[in-house]
Amino acid sequence: MNENLFHLFLIIYSILIYIFRIKISTKLGIIDIPDNNRKVHKMPISAAGGIILFPYITLSLIFLTFFSLIKIKILLIWIFLYVTFFFTGFIDDKIQLNAKSKTFILLFVLFVTLPLDKGLIISSLEFKNLDYVVLLNQGSLFFTIFCIYLFYNSLNFADGLNGISIALSIFFIVLLLKITNQVNIFHYSILISLLILFIPNIFGKIFLGNSGISFISCVFSLLFIDAYNNKDILFDEIMLVVFLPCVDAARVTVERIISGESPFKSDKNHFHHLLMKIFHKKYVFIPYSIFAVMPYLITTLDVYTYYSLLIFSLIYLISLNFLKKKNV
Repeated sequence: MNENLFHLFLIIYSILIYIFRIKISTKLGIIDIPDNNRKVHKMPISAAGGIILFPYITLSLIFLTFFSLIKIKILLIWIFLYVTFFFTGFIDDKIQLNAKSKTFILLFVLFVTLPLDKGLIISSLEFKNLDYVVLLNQGSLFFTIFCIYLFYNSLNFADGLNGISIALSIFFIVLLLKITNQVNIFHYSILISLLILFIPNIFGKIFLGNSGISFISCVFSLLFIDAYNNKDILFDEIMLVVFLPCVDAARVTVERIISGESPFKSDKNHFHHLLMKIFHKKYVFIPYSIFAVMPYLITTLDVYTYYSLLIFSLIYLISLNFLKKKNV
């Protein structure tokens, strides 16, 4: 099977899943039901987005082995992590796993799996505009797992309104397509599968579900680590790419702890929820996405990365203060 036939097959599969999404989601028990609290949609919606993304992206990774573009060992490690993140999210969609259980499962699997491939470990921190390298030594595994878990939580936290998480993911893969020298069917499959879901997700026809957002967080975690270890992107540049979802997730978590609440408690204090004070919920993904891409894009104008981090940290804090004080 050539690449065109492969994509055609998976596109047809994706369309069929979308057409029969309600029946499939009902059968699997992954219908997202509104709760008149944190979930702002009004009607039950299929959470079958992960069922489209997981086979599309995973099969495309396996497809690379036919061209000897990926070693079997690496393939098995990546597939194992994909399966773990996807099915942890899938079970969460069905029975609502508590946050501590999900955290334990994912951290345990990462601790066991990452040491099997040095290419998945961040051993040092290198910066674009600083002639200084931070050696992590024995802390490299812990730091790598921290980064993956932070990114996982950040995408989960950002997935509160239609379009946001997919728009962020499209930005990530377009950037990776631009900077990597190993662009292949795998990268294009990620982009195509996200584009298939983007418009239906914006109009509230389908959600990624916990399975989809957990899976895609794993996909991009591994891709960014791989790109970093191949010197395609440096650490401060990655910080700018993921700045908004990560800094907002960190801020929400710290505020919960300070207020004496569980850091895993759900609320409507995220940046995208606050943006609803100004924008209709259907369009929040637009200003959110613009803010998310600007920290990295501004560095293409030869602005130092640490200046960009400082500028957008101040903009974020000022915007946050303004939105919190603004009455609906």
